[in-house]
Amino acid sequence: MTRKAILQIGTEKTGTTSLQTFLAANRDRLAERGYLYPRFCGALNHTGLAAYAMDADRPDELKAAFGGETPEAVPQMRARLHRMAEAELTGGRTAIFCSEHCHSRLVSPDEVRRLRDFLSEFFDEIEISVYLRRQDRVALSLYSTRLKSGLAPDRVLEKAPADRLYYNYDRFLALWEDAFGAEAISVRLFEPGLLANGSVVDDFLTCWGIGEIGDFHSVPNENGSISVAAQAFLRQINPHLTAQAGRPGTRLRGIVVTALERTYAGRGVRPARDEARAFYERFRAANERVAERYFPGRDPLFSEDFTAYPEIADSRETAPEEIVGIAAKILNGAAVRIDALEAEICIREAAVAWRDDPQSALGVVRAALTRFPEHAGLYRTLGEYLLRLEQPPAAVAAAETACARSPANWEFQHFLGIARAAAGDDVGAARAQKAALEINPAYEGAQMALAAAQARLETKARRHA
Repeated sequence: MTRKAILQIGTEKTGTTSLQTFLAANRDRLAERGYLYPRFCGALNHTGLAAYAMDADRPDELKAAFGGETPEAVPQMRARLHRMAEAELTGGRTAIFCSEHCHSRLVSPDEVRRLRDFLSEFFDEIEISVYLRRQDRVALSLYSTRLKSGLAPDRVLEKAPADRLYYNYDRFLALWEDAFGAEAISVRLFEPGLLANGSVVDDFLTCWGIGEIGDFHSVPNENGSISVAAQAFLRQINPHLTAQAGRPGTRLRGIVVTALERTYAGRGVRPARDEARAFYERFRAANERVAERYFPGRDPLFSEDFTAYPEIADSRETAPEEIVGIAAKILNGAAVRIDALEAEICIREAAVAWRDDPQSALGVVRAALTRFPEHAGLYRTLGEYLLRLEQPPAAVAAAETACARSPANWEFQHFLGIARAAAGDDVGAARAQKAALEINPAYEGAQMALAAAQARLETKARRHA
């Protein structure tokens, strides 16, 4: 039996996070089609492949994450990954690996060959998938990533020489061609007009004949961009996000970045058009050689439309009061999430109290509502307890408040319908169940409750006919 692997190696800034999220979320659907998205080298991003293949004397956080903090620890790390691979890479399914760190971390022939030798123990055929993006766009996206990673770069487009492997795709591809053979390399261009449906996920599925996008669980796009103000905020605060009270600096930074992505999504700072074009021009010769090998007749390799850049570079600076405003909004958002967590704790405490003393459970919920009057879940819990205590009108009032606080929650609408039915209001019950089904059409509980309410209404109508 031929054992096959598809190794998606990036490059960085070509939608790999979205692709990894999709593949991880669809392990079951992939397995049904004969594919395996392994876990031994990473549940989402297969960073363990780069950690395994990197030279032992190169310090890197990826190796540390797998137990290779020191050169002396690397052999044990590799042996451990090998054992885990032996346990998982069984059967005849085609394995799909995906990690952009193969692009950014594996920088020598020995490292790429080390990865080849490792995978060749488990697969007879290994095909390499790679997406290439125009270099100035990669550098622009990398600026935002570096800010999110805790750095404070002094310029948007870095000073990269023409032979730098990260941007010189001719040199980069040559490493993989020498190790795996040119015939094993599949190169795609990361340009929306050239991707299937403008999506790297759709394009990957189509390119490798894996299936239609509609056959899989959908996932949101990842790695959203943040606004100019949010970037400026990170540049200012990163030097101060060090470990505090035993909490790692990376953890603190992750909280801040998540808040910024949620609240300050938008286009980041842009360099001047001429600066972006000059950066791109450094790699023109390398791009021409790639085009000759993989896209004969295509000249130039990438679209050379630079109109998305302004004539004059965007300012990286933001007014101090705006920086303060961002900090205040992050703190307020954190306080809201803390309140929500404390409210959930109260709900659990009430559930425990209910077993021995229902009235005490009611007291816990009502006391919590004095502290968190906007928390919809508390009203939902109050309504359930009141219904159990045979107080339908009060339960309806609590359920209606829960729905008013969280109108998009289909379960709250469903419970409101149950409470109204218990109170003898079948018209209102049917209306609530319909609202639940508008939000979640597949919810069988609401379907059954709606049918029951409509049946009761029909019976009443016949009686009065």
